[in-house]
Amino acid sequence: MDRLLIDFSQVYNSNRTNEAVRSVYSTYSTPPEKTKEAPRVSFEDMLSNSIKQVNNLQLEAEKKIRDLAIGDVEDISEVVLASSRADTALRLVMEMRNKFIDAYQALSRITG
Repeated sequence: MDRLLIDFSQVYNSNRTNEAVRSVYSTYSTPPEKTKEAPRVSFEDMLSNSIKQVNNLQLEAEKKIRDLAIGDVEDISEVVLASSRADTALRLVMEMRNKFIDAYQALSRITG
């Protein structure tokens, strides 16, 4: 594991500080040939997939509750866990929606 050593005597000389900062970045940055390009996923696809996953969790929880009602569930913790997952996922999506609405309203106030 590499160690980072900083000489604080260079703080008062801005040229030497800039050189020290550049040397640190060049030492620990990944060379371009080793960098993997992240797969490109559009925001719309990511949001759509998230909503589909939340819907699937909701449907799974409803199925488990139905199975519990008719007596097909051996362990009630499965029902509670499925319901908790669905509830948490739905709350997360709702919070994301609220943040997007807040951001949209803030931008609309800025643009006027």
